[in-house]
Amino acid sequence: MIISIQREKLIEPLKQMVSVSEKKQTMPILGNILVRGGGGSLLLVSSDLEVEVSTVVEHGSAEDFDTSLPARKFLDILKSLPGSDLVEIDIGETKAIIKSGKSKFTLASLPGAEFPYKEENNEFKFSVSGVDLDNLISQTGFSMATQDARHFLNGMFLEVSENKLTVVATDGHRLSMSSTQTKNPIDGPVSCIIPRKCIIEIKRILATFKDNKENIVGFMVTDREIIIKIGGFIVKSKLIEGNYPDYKKVFPESLPHKLTSNKQDLKSALQRMAILSNEQFKGVKLSLNKTNIKLSTNNPSLEEGEDSIPCEYSGESFEVGFNLSYLLEVIDVISSDNIEIQLNNADSGCLISSKDETSINKYIIMPMRV
Repeated sequence: MIISIQREKLIEPLKQMVSVSEKKQTMPILGNILVRGGGGSLLLVSSDLEVEVSTVVEHGSAEDFDTSLPARKFLDILKSLPGSDLVEIDIGETKAIIKSGKSKFTLASLPGAEFPYKEENNEFKFSVSGVDLDNLISQTGFSMATQDARHFLNGMFLEVSENKLTVVATDGHRLSMSSTQTKNPIDGPVSCIIPRKCIIEIKRILATFKDNKENIVGFMVTDREIIIKIGGFIVKSKLIEGNYPDYKKVFPESLPHKLTSNKQDLKSALQRMAILSNEQFKGVKLSLNKTNIKLSTNNPSLEEGEDSIPCEYSGESFEVGFNLSYLLEVIDVISSDNIEIQLNNADSGCLISSKDETSINKYIIMPMRV
């Protein structure tokens, strides 16, 4: 079975899919990408049994075939071929021969029938614009835990209500929340915990649609999985089981001390403190008074850094320590020129938000000893 197809038609989707395939799997076929043809189209699927990404590519041949090829090698071969000529793929039972110009490669293949994929008709009940979803992930994803024993923290909490889509991420030391207005007629709130790897894959695919602001993402949530349609891609993922922390209880109704600072001034000062901060703990001490913030840090080599920036502060003077990397990550996703930090005392977390009154992004960072 021989097919001819434009090289770029394969390269672009494969770039978004190879990261899902796992070479070091107990099932060798999971290091492959499913290539199934029929009716003039080519189905491509990658999976690690937890996350699955699929797409359909149009091509000229109407013949049926079903194989799987090593994902990374297949992509690297296609990328290495010169020019934009047609690629010819000769698919056999145990191998595939890839030709373009004077280049020829032989890849070992595995039967497509053994690949863990089941075609389904999905009804995408909910929707959100691609730009809004990309922003939601960017504004919260950095707070997801990595390999935490509390597995429900190693993902992003998503909640759908009739007129709002909310996402929350926390690693136990900080919490990020963002929401956007949507219209999803439902009987009651729907929520789930999406694994970190799935979020990374969604973000990667959304990046290819940056120029298309009208792109609408459809998704559906079942008891065990979430299925998302982004352009021509379908992303399917198992959900993390467990009870996510009640984020609404984490955000205090009001905190007595409010601090307002220029975002760029604070960011620059924190970056200077980062030079001499403890490499492991990244601590910075903030000494607060009515007109300025004094920042200080030190490390085990007895090196120290100090700085001061102007601010507006309504509250008692006190000192509090934070992980400066956490502060910088929040500052980077706040869009307004000024940042508002609300505090209670040195032992309780701070609430960070944009000074813009319409902001719907909120961040909690717990203090640390410095």
